Amino acid sequence: MPDRKIVILGHTGFIGRALQVHFEREGREVVGFSSRAADLRRPDGLRPLDGVIDRRTVVIFASAITRDRGDTLGTLLDNVAMAGHLAAFLESHPPAQCVCLSSDAVYAAQEDPITEDTPVCPGGTFYAIAKYTAECLLRRSAEAASIPLLVLRPTAVFGPGDTHRAYGPNAFLRDVIDRREVRLFGQGEERRDHLYIGDLVRLVARLVQSEVVGTVNLATGVSRSFAEVVECLRRVVPFEFRVSHLPRRVPVTHRRFDIARLARQVPGFAFTSPEDALREAFECLRAATVSGDADGRAPGPTA
Repeated sequence: MPDRKIVILGHTGFIGRALQVHFEREGREVVGFSSRAADLRRPDGLRPLDGVIDRRTVVIFASAITRDRGDTLGTLLDNVAMAGHLAAFLESHPPAQCVCLSSDAVYAAQEDPITEDTPVCPGGTFYAIAKYTAECLLRRSAEAASIPLLVLRPTAVFGPGDTHRAYGPNAFLRDVIDRREVRLFGQGEERRDHLYIGDLVRLVARLVQSEVVGTVNLATGVSRSFAEVVECLRRVVPFEFRVSHLPRRVPVTHRRFDIARLARQVPGFAFTSPEDALREAFECLRAATVSGDADGRAPGPTA
């Protein structure tokens, strides 16, 4: 396994870049492709991958047009095109392993803990439909070409390098630095499982190293309300900030995960504490703000 090359499609994105940094720190050979180098939306956009992917290569599919760029039919079609063209390419250029970074968005909101056996229900957003379609396309090609496939469904990820500013820790951190304020919908009652980027990359590395196949949810197994995240942030930030409450747009829903399958695959894995994760994210973002790095990518997670 150590001699296998890692190819990351979408290596300039939030998760892709963090994965590249982590694998390079491990001493692995990593080749990254951005949309400029390989536009997966076009059938001929994968030509740069010729001669790069073979049976000694691990392909990590992290390319996606995220929801912050518009949850539209157009972005759905682009995301499906990327997955479809990659699936077709891999059938004729099979790697040693393919890792598909999907999303927990494929599940509907429910009271019971979510497991990998929970029926998917991606109809809520075009993004979720695209993610599940990508899973299906890659599964079909993996079966046809005997490619070991690992589908990962991470919950909401936060930490240094985020560019999406999604509601939750990422948005709270930026608002605290920019305006010394956090804006909560309602009282912030919704409970979610928040995954630190440093933990995500360590989990992916462990799962790739173990050559795990199938579907695995990436979550901590502990759900906290957005209000609890803000209180945790108060213990981390070295100055006062205020909390404002916005009218709620949607009904309150909660989401929690049963991570028994993940725990079996990565025994003994220790998640970063919420305080340490928020502290590191805050310090990285503040340092990046001072240096003028708008993406908050420096110096990056150490986990």
